[in-house]
Amino acid sequence: MSQETPSLPPGVTPEDILQRAAIDKSTRLPVLFFFTSGAAWLLVATLLGLLASLKFVVTGAFKYEVLNLARVQPAFVNALVYGWAYQAGFGVMIWIMARLCRTELRNPVTLIVAGHFWNLGVTLGVAGILGGQGNLHMKLLEFPAMVWPLLLAAYLLIVVWLVVMYSARRPGSGYISQWYILAACFTWPWMYLVANVLLNVFKKAGVAGPVVASWYANGVTFLWMVPVGLASAYFVIPKITGKAIHSYNLSSFAFWSLLVLAPWAGAQELIGGPVPAWIPAVAGTAQILLLIPMLAVCLNHYQTVRGAHELVNVSPSLRFTFFAAVGYVCTCVASAVLGSMSLSRYTFLSFAQDGVMMMGTYMFFTMAMFGAIYFIVPRITACEWVSGSRIRLHFWLSAYAIIGLCSLLLIAGVSHGSAIDEWESSFETAVMFSKGYLVGRIFLWAFLVAANFIFIHQLVLMVMNRGRKAGTPTLIHQPTPYETAELVITTEGAEA
Repeated sequence: MSQETPSLPPGVTPEDILQRAAIDKSTRLPVLFFFTSGAAWLLVATLLGLLASLKFVVTGAFKYEVLNLARVQPAFVNALVYGWAYQAGFGVMIWIMARLCRTELRNPVTLIVAGHFWNLGVTLGVAGILGGQGNLHMKLLEFPAMVWPLLLAAYLLIVVWLVVMYSARRPGSGYISQWYILAACFTWPWMYLVANVLLNVFKKAGVAGPVVASWYANGVTFLWMVPVGLASAYFVIPKITGKAIHSYNLSSFAFWSLLVLAPWAGAQELIGGPVPAWIPAVAGTAQILLLIPMLAVCLNHYQTVRGAHELVNVSPSLRFTFFAAVGYVCTCVASAVLGSMSLSRYTFLSFAQDGVMMMGTYMFFTMAMFGAIYFIVPRITACEWVSGSRIRLHFWLSAYAIIGLCSLLLIAGVSHGSAIDEWESSFETAVMFSKGYLVGRIFLWAFLVAANFIFIHQLVLMVMNRGRKAGTPTLIHQPTPYETAELVITTEGAEA
């Protein structure tokens, strides 16, 4: 009796399958560590966000010094960025780089140790902010001065192994996702070191202080989150659709345009502030020019997915990635519009800036990480997600909540800024104009908390190896026969 050999996707050999299994096994522990610890920080951050939104409306709630609004709001932002975003990004960067380089990870324990130091730094930083020890006037630089060397060292200890993997890659394994990951490896340490040396070592930055802080905060979005999010998208989309990237020339153009233009942006939010007028003018121009690489990325992704859009309805990874692409467009457009001279007078120091931050951090980056995690985790745990309906609920709660949250913050910001612009209006009166929108924000944060509980519950089950054992992927809808054929063909895609 002859033994039946399982069919493989076109162009995939048994040796390829064994190699991928070895790579997944080598990356399993550090990737799951970063995903789970990041998810824990995501829950902490959303709870802090809910508390901050509640205290904006009910100012007398939780009358404890540690829960003062001036402390809770920056604690939420830093927990979301450094606790969740960076650690989810680390996990995605490690796995994608290993897969595309076709190289096993040789030092997983070192990455886990570095991850513990990173978590220690974030914990000390958030605790320091809540304890009143942070630099509360510098966005994303609020951690106490003692924390930044620890975070920088932990980051370098993590990304050095990504560079080592890339240098040891197999011949012919050069992809645009690797370019973006390498860019993120080098840009953040440069920005973080420059910002902290100027603001925490040489403490007399003067008028340059706000410029450096705004430059760094914008750089976190466009020189770290955007590269990592796009690396994920450039990996997931070809995998699910079974198609190669439409144009690598277009990808290269978008990549280098982003790296050239993004370092000039950031200070546009200081229009009208105590800085030389040319600084925000140049930054605003660079922010508008960042629409060029955004359009190139969108065109490339659209042409790649063309003819396979039906898969967005059934693939969790592709649906989250598709939504993240929309978030990327919204982030770039909103940043460019709010950085213009004509509108900045209405949005300067208003809730609109918080809305743009949430677009970049959650609507784009977090949704891209969800898409990547839904793709990666089954491959390193050898089991499938428990429930497609829970993934669908997670998506819709997250999508509706973040769209509503960003919209309310933008509307509240414009309303607040317009009232401030009226010479006869007091600041207290201006705040009242936006208070109605902030009430709705409380309910939207509650939806995000519920969505993240659903996600974390499923992630914990997968880490405990209690997912489905069936070989078919967990889908969010039952596919048509055409979509089923496409998914069977593209289970392991063409790139790696």
